[in-house]
Amino acid sequence: MSDQASTEEKPTGDTKASADGRTEQGSDEKRRPRRAASGESSRRTSSAESSSGTRPTRSNPKETKSGSAGGRVSAVQAVKKAVEQFSDLTGRAPESVVGTRWNEDHWAVRLEVVESRRIPDTADLLAEYDVELDAQGELLSYSRKDRYVRGRPTE
Repeated sequence: MSDQASTEEKPTGDTKASADGRTEQGSDEKRRPRRAASGESSRRTSSAESSSGTRPTRSNPKETKSGSAGGRVSAVQAVKKAVEQFSDLTGRAPESVVGTRWNEDHWAVRLEVVESRRIPDTADLLAEYDVELDAQGELLSYSRKDRYVRGRPTE
């Protein structure tokens, strides 16, 4: 007990004794957070958490009007899914995303892919693929649209 008393900080300044025997420091002193006893639970839970046991959820303002259940994915999500699914099917990782657009009921994403690596890199053979995804981001089709040597413009 004497070890515990020597390690605890003693309050300085004005102290007040409460009805249960605890002392309170004056308003000009810094307060240390009170540690909960082993049988006590934390008092920081909100009324919504304590009544239902779960946290309330907020809707994401970036979601489309139809929401996430059956709704349209965003352009960023569509591009990520296009790259992932194209890579899985062809075994080639796209070098860049050339463009994306929404066409009435599906996403169209254009990817640039290295078809054949050569030395020097300026001699690499590149191709552009159009990838079509449904509104949920699932691959519908892909096709090669253009093939060219890196650094040489096509006309």
